Amino acid sequence: MKKFDLKVIKNINKRKTSLGILLIAFLFFSAYSVLAFQREHVTRTSKTVGGYMQKGVFQHKAFFSNQSLYGNVKSMEYYPKGITESISGVYVYTFTPGEGITGKYNLTVVTTYYISKGKEKIILWEEKLVEREGELENGMIGEAISFNLSDMSKRTEDIKEGLGIKRISKETKIIVQVSAKGKVNGKEVNEKFEQTINMVIDSTSGLIYFTNEEVETKRNLVDKEIKTNFLSVLGKPVSVSTAKKVFPILALLSALPIFGMVYTAKANTPKDELKDLKKYTIEGIPNKVDKKITLATEDDLKKTFDLIDKPIMHYQEGNSDVYAIVDNGVVYEYRREKKEN
Repeated sequence: MKKFDLKVIKNINKRKTSLGILLIAFLFFSAYSVLAFQREHVTRTSKTVGGYMQKGVFQHKAFFSNQSLYGNVKSMEYYPKGITESISGVYVYTFTPGEGITGKYNLTVVTTYYISKGKEKIILWEEKLVEREGELENGMIGEAISFNLSDMSKRTEDIKEGLGIKRISKETKIIVQVSAKGKVNGKEVNEKFEQTINMVIDSTSGLIYFTNEEVETKRNLVDKEIKTNFLSVLGKPVSVSTAKKVFPILALLSALPIFGMVYTAKANTPKDELKDLKKYTIEGIPNKVDKKITLATEDDLKKTFDLIDKPIMHYQEGNSDVYAIVDNGVVYEYRREKKEN
């Protein structure tokens, strides 16, 4: 009857159980590592909750010396220089929605006198015709501006005489700077607005006109939300950012003992000295044996096989593997105790 070493069996079962637990842990943490890296750690969402607009407009009209065609006064895109005596207008800035919007503004009208040298503009004189500042009222300002063409021409001649230069160019600009602040839809806003309007007196075409008379800017008010993403691990939430850091480490820690156990088991596996004889080995028990000779080592079995050149019979008896070679009623027998892992 075969005898079992209960201590050996317990050790084997213990190793198998440990290996199984570690393998399950490795697969568990690896799966959640893959799942974590497939997701972003946060979700960013944006929602438009409102908006506002800033608008600056210069509305103008001209007064004419010759009233036969346009009458005394008319608003046009282009004014004939020869019959235009003066141009009057109103600059209006609005912040919409304007309720509760406050701030400051600065409006300046500047004439610059210059000469051109190639592509370079050399400024010789600059003077401010108008300079005003004030505060917004419910997000709005309105300023009247007028240009007397006769006075402007006379001033140009004075500048030419003062500089001693007959051929000189000039440009007149309306420069507006606004700083607005307040609340729109419950959100704080603090905005800057700038507009430069050019008054062009074109001697070649004989026309007077303005550029950049209307500027409009719009902004949306956006609520941004950042939401932390979670994984459900055994019914408990774990943030994705934490999972990306922790689970790969746990998977690695659970894998190391597995590799160690496999390597140790492989290293402890005894070398099979009879591996070369397996193809000459058959399963069976010798019969009709008159005499038994016991072989002490695997090497003795190999030498006997080489001399007799008969098949090796293999069978198990008790806790031993028995290898036997039968020749003329004599059995040459080698017994190898089984080693439990």
